[in-house]
Amino acid sequence: GMDAYFLEKGGLGIAGTLNTSWAFQFGFLLVVPVIAVVGVEQGFRHGFTYLLWNVMTLGPIFFTFQMGTRMHYFDRTLIHGGAKYRATGRGFTIKHEKFAELFRFYAFSHFYRGVELLFLLLLFRAYGTFSWCNCSWRLDADYYNNVEPTDLEWRTRCYDDHYQSCVEPTNQNYGIMSFSLWIIAATWMWAPFFFNPSGLDWDKIIEDYNDWQNWLKTTNDSADSWFGWWSNEQEYLEHTTRGGRFVTAVRKTRFLMIAVLMYLNMMYNAYFERPGRTITSDDKMLTYALSGLVVVIFFLLVCCGYIASRVTKKMSMKQRKLRKIKFLLSCCCMLVSLISLTVLSVGNLLAVVILLLLAVYWFMQICMLRLQYHHIVVRALARAYDRAVGWIVFGPIMVVSMFLPFISSFQQRVIFRCHLVDGAYRESTFKIHNSEIL
Repeated sequence: GMDAYFLEKGGLGIAGTLNTSWAFQFGFLLVVPVIAVVGVEQGFRHGFTYLLWNVMTLGPIFFTFQMGTRMHYFDRTLIHGGAKYRATGRGFTIKHEKFAELFRFYAFSHFYRGVELLFLLLLFRAYGTFSWCNCSWRLDADYYNNVEPTDLEWRTRCYDDHYQSCVEPTNQNYGIMSFSLWIIAATWMWAPFFFNPSGLDWDKIIEDYNDWQNWLKTTNDSADSWFGWWSNEQEYLEHTTRGGRFVTAVRKTRFLMIAVLMYLNMMYNAYFERPGRTITSDDKMLTYALSGLVVVIFFLLVCCGYIASRVTKKMSMKQRKLRKIKFLLSCCCMLVSLISLTVLSVGNLLAVVILLLLAVYWFMQICMLRLQYHHIVVRALARAYDRAVGWIVFGPIMVVSMFLPFISSFQQRVIFRCHLVDGAYRESTFKIHNSEIL
């Protein structure tokens, strides 16, 4: 029909719009049973009203978040066993849950997965191919004297001379392709804040931030400390089977594979130059040398940090020597980074940092599977990773509550009834008035 006509004419923009309508129609089909059930029981007017009220009160966000909860625990039980009942409140409450408490409940089931999905979407945007040449080099056989060119040569000529006829019909829209995954990632990371009473209030945000920082710094074995929570979350690995560990190890290898593929892509760009997007240097091996040197110096810094952490206070002389070595290595790393800017682009340096972080995270996951999660290095890496994930999740909430305070009022109006919201406003006003008097 119209879709095929515009595809033949090279206008794939209208095709993306038509495909989007099908996506919304499929979503509507999932809602039809809700309208039908409520309509049969109470009338179709009540069915549409019920559906509209659920959408206005962020019902789709709640059910998407609930889907992540079921997926995580169902997956863990299938692989590792050890199903257990986790008590949850089912009554109505207006108690504000602190961010540290939300992190303890939803880090493994939602926050980690949401951040990973966010990273993959950004990676897809940076390295994905959204158009390609759909024609053969024989279209310009006379230009090449019937000698087949390289893929890079033909692709460059195709984009330059035959873009409208050969490339434009293959254009894909990144937003249309990935908008549903963006919604899932955002829901898994930020849905608890929308359903948390006063979750976007600036005063509560500051209190939550201080409590979260104190929780991360606590090192005892109590259930209220980060270390106690971390140890409790890793207990299932002690009771799992070898098959469960093997399956988990294979799945965690995805981080290492992404790091390796990013490195291979960077090296491909170093050898096969692309105008405006590649490393241009007479000595291509210099790219390998600088990239490898940055990685080696980084691991030396990690080793020195580990050794220094194991040195006791009595060994002050050795500790000073280790600090001196760490300082010299840091200066060398900075010098190598500055020199590499003359050969490597900023984007390539960022890619090196990302693939290095991915490799370190994969190493941490493998150590955890080998029941080495109590090791000081693994524990330090896990705490740093949790801090980074917390900032990715909590940072946007802080920005929204600071610059868009009216969203907090809208949230309270959606969650509570009017008299409860008015009571909360009066309580906040009295609190501010009392603080000014004091």
